[in-house]
Amino acid sequence: MASAKAFLGRSRDGLRATKLLPIFMRYEKKRSKIAEQARKEATVLPTGLGEIKIAESRISHEIVEMRIGEKPKSLSFVDDEKASITYLEGAISLGCKSTAVFNYLVSLYVDLEDESPLSQFLSKHISSTATVPGLKPRQKSPLDLPCSLRIALQSGRHFRSVIKLYMGLGMRQRAVELAINVDPVLAKELTMDSIEREEKKRLWLMIAKNAAEEGLGDGENVVSKVLSVLNECGSDLLSIEDVLPFLPDVAQIDQFRDEICDALTSYSSRIEDYLKEMNDCDHTCNGLREEIRHLSEYTTNMNYDAKCVFTEKSVVGEDEPFYVFPSGFVALESALKKEVIPYLNDMQAELLASIEREMQEIKAQIAGSLSDGEVKSEDNEYQYRLDELQCRLDGLIAAECPLTGSIMIESIDHGFCDSKEDEVYIASDNLMVEA
Repeated sequence: MASAKAFLGRSRDGLRATKLLPIFMRYEKKRSKIAEQARKEATVLPTGLGEIKIAESRISHEIVEMRIGEKPKSLSFVDDEKASITYLEGAISLGCKSTAVFNYLVSLYVDLEDESPLSQFLSKHISSTATVPGLKPRQKSPLDLPCSLRIALQSGRHFRSVIKLYMGLGMRQRAVELAINVDPVLAKELTMDSIEREEKKRLWLMIAKNAAEEGLGDGENVVSKVLSVLNECGSDLLSIEDVLPFLPDVAQIDQFRDEICDALTSYSSRIEDYLKEMNDCDHTCNGLREEIRHLSEYTTNMNYDAKCVFTEKSVVGEDEPFYVFPSGFVALESALKKEVIPYLNDMQAELLASIEREMQEIKAQIAGSLSDGEVKSEDNEYQYRLDELQCRLDGLIAAECPLTGSIMIESIDHGFCDSKEDEVYIASDNLMVEA
């Protein structure tokens, strides 16, 4: 112990824990070796003359060996189980961030009979936010959680600390599975802390199943235990039908009559809500059908000399499709594409390019058939496909009027210049004004 404190006092002089760690590891290995030898040796009975040793291999013959004046070799070795722990704890408190030091200290804690040092150490170095999905720990600890978990599991002890490690790794279900056998109250606390509804429901079902298995052999006890879990988690999470598989095949209905009545009442309320939603959907569908009927009968008038709102060209005189919007604006297809394409997302732009390529291929095939002078049966299919593609194209570029729809709203933060030449022209005018 004195040496450990002396080493800590020299830490600022460069005697770091990472340099001394191999020495402490050899020290603990020697301690373990001596302890193992002591267990293998026979019981030593001290006498006034020396030691009386009952030989382990000769106990059945009741032969006694006498060793007079001989001192045990282990007396020259100072066996202090707290020396390494004291030094490593002090090194960490002084700011040591070595993962090897942290992990080795965990292995020393695991070898102790008392679990409280390990539990306190993990509570300090496992952030509470690590157990919340989607949140990062406030500070990253040098502690290697997977390595610490492996060390603790290999020891077969200190299961409460194992539960903390599971939670630190975000493995709540494994933590609850272990806590069910170690501390059912802790298992329920961990389940209540879950923020995901599906996960919480799954964990409560695990607890209910375990409660049913504990009460096997007594039907009334099984029902009471399962219903107790059902009451703890709340009716909004689990209902009687969720835990029915855990109840015995033969049970008196009086034991869970209230729960069945509550479930039936809940079903009745849900049915009323569903009927109301269905009625609302019917009204909505009727309204949509009426709008569709009006749209199918909708007509609009256009002047013969109407001009494209973007190019000022007469739409009738141009050999090009054009669109007439309910707002009264008219636009040629090429001008409308030029205006709308910058506001399409990547998926819509790729779809538009694909439709145009396919339309060009179909038009080329139809033109080839007409040049041959033969009308093939495939031409009707090509024309049907062409009409279908045209409808999809209309939906992309003419879903709304570009001057009165969302495109106009999105363009409010754009400049008034349509080209680089306009920008250069405006910039030159500004320079002349300043001059």
